[in-house]
Amino acid sequence: MIGIGTLITIHGLLRWITAALALVVIARYAWGWLGKQTFTAADRQLGVAFAVAITVQFVLGVVNLVLLAVNGAFRPAVHIEHAFYGLVATGLAHSLPGLKRLPDAARFRTALLLVLLSLVLVVFSVTRLRGSFFFGM
Repeated sequence: MIGIGTLITIHGLLRWITAALALVVIARYAWGWLGKQTFTAADRQLGVAFAVAITVQFVLGVVNLVLLAVNGAFRPAVHIEHAFYGLVATGLAHSLPGLKRLPDAARFRTALLLVLLSLVLVVFSVTRLRGSFFFGM
């Protein structure tokens, strides 16, 4: 059985993969928007990959919270806040497919803003929970 410490470490390490993927998506969507490019299937897949990564993070985080509660280490104020921001960020990531009826430029722009907002929420949430996004995984 995997322990709570291991799950928290995995959750922390996957944060970096999700953040790196978010940066790739942001760069591609900005390039597509500013370059007036066509929104392709590959662009859609990047959005799906980001949504999947952030969803895995959210689910793993909820499992961590349950295990923290069972082990008496649950801190409601910070953990509930962290979960709430994670839920909102996940919802924003999953709203990307709903943009398919928009013209390409508007689709790139709106998707870029949603991913940026999602990433800002994640960084804010992790910083509020841990004191820093970058140090002390």
